[in-house]
Amino acid sequence: MVEIVNIVASQRIANTIDINDVADCLDIDYEQEQFPGMVYRTQTPKVCVLLFRSGKAVATGAKSIDDINIAFNALREDLIKYDFELWEKEDCEIIVHNIVVTSDISHITKKQKINLSRLMMSLPFEKTEYEPEQFPGLIYRMSKPKVVYLIFSSGRCVITGSKNIEEAYEAERLLIQELQSVYI
Repeated sequence: MVEIVNIVASQRIANTIDINDVADCLDIDYEQEQFPGMVYRTQTPKVCVLLFRSGKAVATGAKSIDDINIAFNALREDLIKYDFELWEKEDCEIIVHNIVVTSDISHITKKQKINLSRLMMSLPFEKTEYEPEQFPGLIYRMSKPKVVYLIFSSGRCVITGSKNIEEAYEAERLLIQELQSVYI
């Protein structure tokens, strides 16, 4: 069963926006010399929204699409309060760029550690990286769906690159299928 740990999405809310004015109005520290985006945070849900001069907002840290909507709406309401010119809400499409999920596949190996060297040899060579001196997990890049797996010997996995939750579930199902062919 996959668990969503992070969703990254963007939304364009204006043609341009004066980030310095926004930071002043919202009493947010903004150091444009350090980073071009202003960091806007919501507490419930805990989401970070980066707002750029281009009028683009990027949300990260969300655990659901609802969290993304809530965070973008909170920013929008705060900006409207201070009379910033924004596009109509209907014109502001939310684009999901990445969903990161975790999964535990240790049940396939009956709770024994996964032999990552053995697994590397059974997966397509050109799609697999495993250098335990550099990183303790096996990196497996799948073409369809286009995701990247980080597989650890404990059976814990991180799956990144999904564009929707259905794709994340499909990625987990395909990984389990691959591992079953090695361990059964």
